[in-house]
Amino acid sequence: MLARILHPSPNLCAFLDPLIESLSKPQRVHLQELCDGVLVCETRHTLAAMQRLFVETTDQSNWADFLRISPWNPDAVRAELLKAQIDSGIEHGQKSGQAKEIYLNFDDSLGEKDDATWRLDVVDRHHDHTKSAPGKPRFKNAFCYLACTMCIGEVSLTLDVRLYLRARTVRLINRKRVPDERIRFRSKNSIVRQMLERIAPLLPSDWTVIVQFDSWYASKKILKFVHRHGWQFTCGVKSNRKLNGIRLDEQNRKEKHKWHTKISVTNAKKEERSYYIRPLEGRLEEIPFDLRVLISKRHAGQKSPAYFASTRDCKPQAVLQGYTGRWSCEVVNFYLKVQLGLADFRLWHYEAVDKYVVAVHLAWAYIERRFIKERDAQIKCCGDLIRRHREEHAETLLKAAVGMALEGATLDQVLQRFLRRESADP
Repeated sequence: MLARILHPSPNLCAFLDPLIESLSKPQRVHLQELCDGVLVCETRHTLAAMQRLFVETTDQSNWADFLRISPWNPDAVRAELLKAQIDSGIEHGQKSGQAKEIYLNFDDSLGEKDDATWRLDVVDRHHDHTKSAPGKPRFKNAFCYLACTMCIGEVSLTLDVRLYLRARTVRLINRKRVPDERIRFRSKNSIVRQMLERIAPLLPSDWTVIVQFDSWYASKKILKFVHRHGWQFTCGVKSNRKLNGIRLDEQNRKEKHKWHTKISVTNAKKEERSYYIRPLEGRLEEIPFDLRVLISKRHAGQKSPAYFASTRDCKPQAVLQGYTGRWSCEVVNFYLKVQLGLADFRLWHYEAVDKYVVAVHLAWAYIERRFIKERDAQIKCCGDLIRRHREEHAETLLKAAVGMALEGATLDQVLQRFLRRESADP
């Protein structure tokens, strides 16, 4: 096969260098090459496939050791990336004159693995929300992660990506470990709270912060945490939650004779969709502050509406329009899994997978930041920018091959350097 990368991209290295200063020089080189391989690889993102993209690089076992046993702290890199992402978003918002509003969106996703894959630490059977039906749960062999995005105007940046392990998975991992090496179980709600705790000191005090998530994360601890920081929130809530002591679905049935307010919301495709809204006010059970609940229907006769709780002091249309920003999490999930191979790892241990997740997040953050600067008629989405990154490598490779030929190298010498031939079996 033809090699694709002569050397790591200078633009990518310039982005990574300030974020990975805590690593040693060999570690920085490995991480730069790994991130570039993640961006350029168009097949399954195994370490061997990404290593074959380079004209000259270390053995793939060195990449594996860099993830498995190399003594570097992924959380230190995450902390630097988190600060850089927030600073970049705030700076762009100030320059573009956007309203001083920050939307923090949270969501989880599954990275599907083959059913025969069972020895990897982070892989287990997870409930598949998209394919399950009432009374018919479906499960998928996969790993789970949580993503947090920050939206300021039309700019979206991924702040954090964290693995989630079921309690059962944690117990199985810890059985084979000595006490000092065991990992702690963290629920999804705990992971979201920890993300918010890391983000809070980095946000400017004079900006309005709106936290958004679905009903899975609408626990009293998270809602209280957000309220204590003076932030606002909009979240989905389940129909069995009680407002002023009465279940939401019961209140919906009692007030079905009342008129709904028709509003229009623009989705990510710039299409307008109509919803029928009925607002309620009061306090959710065990929540010590007032809020508003919106009963939302696609048509007036819908029997099972959606319920949204919000502390925002604005019109229902603005609340739901802001909530569409959670679509940014779906965009991140698509690129991470489909384009950048987040689910393609073949690493056994949890710590190695965690470091691989950091490498993929760094590569994706580079695309996000570059997209903000270079967005134009030719670069309409992040996929266009990934293609441009690959074309830049192709141009560099072609120039090197032509230059080598002009310096007197034979055709066989050029091919020997840039074309990786698979060795024939004896």
